[in-house]
Amino acid sequence: MKRFVLHTLAAACMVAAVSPAFAASSSSVSFGNLVITLTDLNAADGIAPSLSFSTNGHAYVLGETLGFGETQDESLYAHTAKQQQGILSGSTHGDWSAVTSSVTAANTVAGFTALSATGNASSSLDAHGAYRSYAAGSEPFLNTFVLSANTKVTFSTMASMQVQTSMGYNLEADQEEYANAHMLLAVGGSVNGVAQDDVRDLALSATFAVRDDGTTMGVSDSWSGMLSASFINNSAMNADGTFQAFVSTEGWSANWDGVTPVPEPETYAMLLAGLALVGWTGRRNKARSRA
Repeated sequence: MKRFVLHTLAAACMVAAVSPAFAASSSSVSFGNLVITLTDLNAADGIAPSLSFSTNGHAYVLGETLGFGETQDESLYAHTAKQQQGILSGSTHGDWSAVTSSVTAANTVAGFTALSATGNASSSLDAHGAYRSYAAGSEPFLNTFVLSANTKVTFSTMASMQVQTSMGYNLEADQEEYANAHMLLAVGGSVNGVAQDDVRDLALSATFAVRDDGTTMGVSDSWSGMLSASFINNSAMNADGTFQAFVSTEGWSANWDGVTPVPEPETYAMLLAGLALVGWTGRRNKARSRA
């Protein structure tokens, strides 16, 4: 049994090193559980901090995939729902791309607790794909609220984004890969006639990098952390505000250029380890046969 495991591991290492990898791009972005914090700016005024949403727009998800080659394929979804407990989600895929997006809705003052969107596209020698996906807690400007006097509200969530492309620029096809992830958390309004906005707008994108020898390669990037936006009502009267949140992805792959990518150093190490295991096992078997 041990000998079988060694042979299997060695073969797997060799396959991983020499099998061709077609071009691909991917994106993902998500908001974790939304936390709403109220801070009393004047405990002596006798007003308890409060937040109420006067209008909650519908939760919304969208996704689209495209395939380009001898034939073109397209798939699309767009779903809306009143904000309520449960999950509003959508997914679709074609021959060369796939997307998903979701809104975890809840009967909270904001109407939702989490958002996510993902997408990926792959390719062959003569075909490639494109994608986009989107998820929003509500349509823009329809999520309006009333905040009590002398109160600060903060909307915060743990967020993450990843983007990746596997291939550089395909000179022959005049194509490049692209991957994007975008998130927005924003709150604003007016206090005593003075506009106030706090917008957290973050995006990542990946295309390709140029090596020292002039050739190109795919790249990747990621970000994660706490995202928060606040609105401060330091007046003696209630104040009106709006809240927005969405996540989105988009990207496309390029026709594979037919060249097997040069293995990374880690792959070379796996290959050498596999060859060493094969050689060691072979020598051990020869020694046994002589004995």
